[in-house]
Amino acid sequence: MTSQTNSEFGKGLCYCLGLFLAHADRIHSQLETYSNLRKANPDLFKEDSAVEMWFNGAADHFFEFQPDSAPTSALRRRCKELGKLCLKWRLPLYGDKKPTIDDAVWAIQEAKDLLRLIDEANGIPTEKGQWE
Repeated sequence: MTSQTNSEFGKGLCYCLGLFLAHADRIHSQLETYSNLRKANPDLFKEDSAVEMWFNGAADHFFEFQPDSAPTSALRRRCKELGKLCLKWRLPLYGDKKPTIDDAVWAIQEAKDLLRLIDEANGIPTEKGQWE
């Protein structure tokens, strides 16, 4: 028997990090699409809008993110910071810094690092992959 869920974008610690990372490769196609659209509309479809749109979808997985479940205080702090920033970049308020491609690259790498460090904190040997 399966349990009913009310979570639209997932709930958990590693599960939500994984769902966020499932969007990682989409940043490139989002940038390419916006670049192609910008050819016909030079004042529209800027790179920062593509990145913001990417965060809009990817950061949904931080709505029910459980950073307090991380195994150490240092990991809890890093998880909270990642979730807070991604949600802020998802829909920046007027006057807020808009997310950049560097922000997306950082967020993706931070999520990967956190997953590896959570394994290590739980006694699971890890090694960063050459082709990460």
